[in-house]
Amino acid sequence: MYIASKINAALFGAFACATLASFAVLHSTIQPKFEDIERSAALVNHKRVIDAFEAATEKLQTATQDYAYWDETYDALQGINTEAFILSNLSPGLTAVENLAVNLLVFQKSDGTVFWGGAVDLETKEPIDGLVNEIAHFVRSHRYLDGAYAVTKRGLIRTSKGLLFVAISPSLKSDRSGEPVGKIISGKLLDDSAIRQLTGVSFSLEALPEAFGSVSLPEDVDLRSLDTVVQTTSVVKNVIGRPLVYLKVSSPRDVSSAGAMAIHSAMLMMILAALTSMGVLWAFLRLTVVSRIAGLKTHFATAGSSGHIRPTEVGTGGDEISDLSQSFNAMACQVNDLRNALADSAYMSGLSEWAAGTLHNVRNGLVPVTATTWQVEQLYDAAWVRNVEAATVEHADSATPPERRVKLNKFLVGSAARLVEAAKKTTHLTGRINDASRSIIDMVSEFERHAHRKLEMEGVDLLPLIKTSAAASIAARSKTITLGLPSSSAVVTCNSIILRQIISNVLINAAEAIEAQQGPGRIDVTITHDAGREGFARVEISDTGEGLSPERLADIFKRGVSTRHHRTGGLGLHWCANAINVLGGTIRAASDGLGRGATIIIELPEFNSITKEAA
Repeated sequence: MYIASKINAALFGAFACATLASFAVLHSTIQPKFEDIERSAALVNHKRVIDAFEAATEKLQTATQDYAYWDETYDALQGINTEAFILSNLSPGLTAVENLAVNLLVFQKSDGTVFWGGAVDLETKEPIDGLVNEIAHFVRSHRYLDGAYAVTKRGLIRTSKGLLFVAISPSLKSDRSGEPVGKIISGKLLDDSAIRQLTGVSFSLEALPEAFGSVSLPEDVDLRSLDTVVQTTSVVKNVIGRPLVYLKVSSPRDVSSAGAMAIHSAMLMMILAALTSMGVLWAFLRLTVVSRIAGLKTHFATAGSSGHIRPTEVGTGGDEISDLSQSFNAMACQVNDLRNALADSAYMSGLSEWAAGTLHNVRNGLVPVTATTWQVEQLYDAAWVRNVEAATVEHADSATPPERRVKLNKFLVGSAARLVEAAKKTTHLTGRINDASRSIIDMVSEFERHAHRKLEMEGVDLLPLIKTSAAASIAARSKTITLGLPSSSAVVTCNSIILRQIISNVLINAAEAIEAQQGPGRIDVTITHDAGREGFARVEISDTGEGLSPERLADIFKRGVSTRHHRTGGLGLHWCANAINVLGGTIRAASDGLGRGATIIIELPEFNSITKEAA
């Protein structure tokens, strides 16, 4: 069997095994996760409906207690000022019921008789016959719902008109003292469509079996995964705690369907990738095996006729072609080792200096990242955050007194505004960090690119590049340093990443020179054309920093020399000088002396003669 056939067979088998294994892993690990997400979402939807029921009865309870804990109600149920109470609070007609936005309002004395009651359809404004007596009878029929017990109850009741949310409160004095003299009952018919619209959940309420005592009812939420939905079922109890109806909630199985589709799509892509790889491999073997044999023949003939011995490009793969080439490569090994060692030495020397320059630029790039990160940290005071956390926990505690909750509300609302402001500032500062980080990534990427290939030159617009470099280099010092940008630009021939590193180095040196003066300062950048050198654009970066003495000015571009008096081993400007030379430009410095600032002058060849005005 040919080598190409063996490799194709082996890879086909490997791809087939990997595809089957991947499919099995995805179905056994990923698909269940999607189903778990669906089940969790179904339980959340179920709870949302239950919470809606709770909210409805809680609202009813509030409305009921407004009447129940009121001295006038307490007196009226005992026969004191009865007519005045009805005229001023309950009439005319069923006004009191409509004002509460409920379907039922009943005032029941402690002996079970109805003092006043009314039931109305809120849409048609028509009375609902029989509902008052039905509810009054229900309350009388259950011992701990009648007027002898000071217990508030709320929940559901089945009536002839449908399921009814009710809230039942004992009538007490305004300070909740005294013996109960009756019950105040409010109710509202359950509106399925309104709750569906409110919760966004599809549900149904189904009757229990007539003889449900012999049927095992679920204590918790029962969950079942059907073909298209996840169905959750629980038993809803009535106001006295007896099973009333089944609540069934249907949640669509969108997540698992999407997961299955994603798995199948991934498998299809893997199969296509395998087929593509097989085709590429076939072409690759045609190119690398057959052509290598022909190449070896030409290589041997050239070496024999020219006397220039060089190894073949065939590796030690253990095949027939490699065996044939090894005997020839052994003859050239010693000569090539010596030549490669010499080339590697020269290469590593240059690469070392380039790497040192890149590391220096990375250090400079990290300065604004560190400073801006510190600014983000200062936005969130630890003590304040702890106070907000403690206030949130206390506010969520149901035992927190109302007056304390009011104070917590005010504190949390004020803290929310502060958090929003801090979040806005954080977003702004993280933008700076991202810009600086991208600049560092570009530096490292450029180093890697230059370690392997020839430098690429392009037309670069100076003004946007200077703006980007300035934003990343002196953003953390914006409170003490004023930056003046040029009003025009120029397009030069260079490498944008290297030039940005050069400009950033110069701007950081200028900022450090200003900071050494321990006061505010200014950096001005100008761009000019035809500045004594035709076909070149000039960039001047001037600062109001500590300046340079004449003897130091002559050496600042040498290796190991720093512009800072308190630092040694400078690399930034030495690297800049080497990099500018590679780009075909020049760099020099000027200063009127110590305390008078300095100017770095960079000249680069223009890409064309067009000058673009800054926006």
